Amino acid sequence: MSILDLKQAQEKGKVSQGTVFINVLPSIRTGKNGEFMVGQFLSQDGQFDFRIWEEEIFSTVQANGTGIYDVEVIGAEYNGFYFTVRKIEVCHNPEISKYDFLPSIPREQINQNWKRAVRKLNALGVSKDCWNLLEEIIKDPEIKGRFTTEGAAIYYHDNKIGGLVNHTIKMLNILAAMLENNPELLECADLLTFSIMVHDIGKVFEYEDLAPAKFWYANHRVRGIEFIANYKDAIIELFDETFYRQVQSVISGHHGDYGDRPTTVAAAIVHYIDTLESQTTGILQHMENLKDDNFKFGDWGFIEPLPIGRFKSVPEDSPEALEAYFTTE
Repeated sequence: MSILDLKQAQEKGKVSQGTVFINVLPSIRTGKNGEFMVGQFLSQDGQFDFRIWEEEIFSTVQANGTGIYDVEVIGAEYNGFYFTVRKIEVCHNPEISKYDFLPSIPREQINQNWKRAVRKLNALGVSKDCWNLLEEIIKDPEIKGRFTTEGAAIYYHDNKIGGLVNHTIKMLNILAAMLENNPELLECADLLTFSIMVHDIGKVFEYEDLAPAKFWYANHRVRGIEFIANYKDAIIELFDETFYRQVQSVISGHHGDYGDRPTTVAAAIVHYIDTLESQTTGILQHMENLKDDNFKFGDWGFIEPLPIGRFKSVPEDSPEALEAYFTTE
């Protein structure tokens, strides 16, 4: 079988066959008619929900775990679109690997965004010494360059190869706007830039190729503080111990109410930047895979997507524009 184009198969009642990748172990739930399996296929187009209703079918996944499978699916809808798996077996095609399925962010896009963010922050006073130390940290042999290749998440936002650095760069761009809007923060430009760069660095230990790593349960905040401790002396020598302790507070507290609460203003600011960026990216990614006119999002119920591509610009001197100008009350 060839790799299944899940985006093309995403149609209610459509039967499709092909090869898919399950990167995270699905869960078993209990319904009116017994147990069923809920999971997601991962492809270069994103993540796609699936259900397996019969134990004799989902037992294959239970026995073999994550990996590459040949499937027959049919499109279904109930509170959103999902695939019902009718047949599934382990794929034995040696020419297909998990790397054929992993979504990624173009390297050129990341490089351009990085240069733009650095230019903005340089103009706002971030020091060369700060950048040099950050470069040393992200190139540390222990993390094997994975700060620029790992995803920012398994689900929801920037869950793509290169997603971790992409998420970080977007946060730096938001920081630049905040520094411009709040000049009282400029004195702490190095601290906030440094903190954003390393706030999620522990994810290189929590994730591996967009899936949970071996010791995932020691979360990225714990692992991030542990890793940055290797640079304690260098950070204190360049700045001071207050700077180092403030960075620790950001790593531990940047999840706000969903982890250790922020104990410094720096942690609170980075938490709000992180939340804005991740939530915006998550909802846009969800919208991109949309097949319906609206979609269910979080606890808000169904929401209407942005009308992207539905507006046509009207020349200012066109009859339509002139009529609107003179008839608008």
